[in-house]
Amino acid sequence: MNRFAEKLKTEIQKGLPGTEVQWQMASSDRMIKNYPRSPGKDARNAAVLILLYPLKGSIYTVFMQRPEYEGIHSGQISFPGGKVEPADDNIIQTAIREANEETGVDPEKISVINTLTPLFIPVSNILVTPVVGWKG
Repeated sequence: MNRFAEKLKTEIQKGLPGTEVQWQMASSDRMIKNYPRSPGKDARNAAVLILLYPLKGSIYTVFMQRPEYEGIHSGQISFPGGKVEPADDNIIQTAIREANEETGVDPEKISVINTLTPLFIPVSNILVTPVVGWKG
């Protein structure tokens, strides 16, 4: 990993502000509709990969656009990721597997930096864990 990735890893290990800050940044729609702040027992687990990579002296990440369909997440911009499958050993493997399936990135070329605070998506009843990775 390069210096940026090492510094990011060190900073994340110092601690994260957590779910309270997530709610401060949430859309007003979540407040108006009074969605629950925490997942119930029936919530599903998922993971996304925030894949960082250097290019021409800058750091980039990968986003995807969801297809248009008759659903709540139609056309949204997202990180690659998806639901945990029974064959996944852990949430990190879920993020990397999904990123590979959706973007073709080689899992062997990803160095995991750390995970971030899981984010509950009430409209989907999914608890999403962001995994930060580096592809140098």
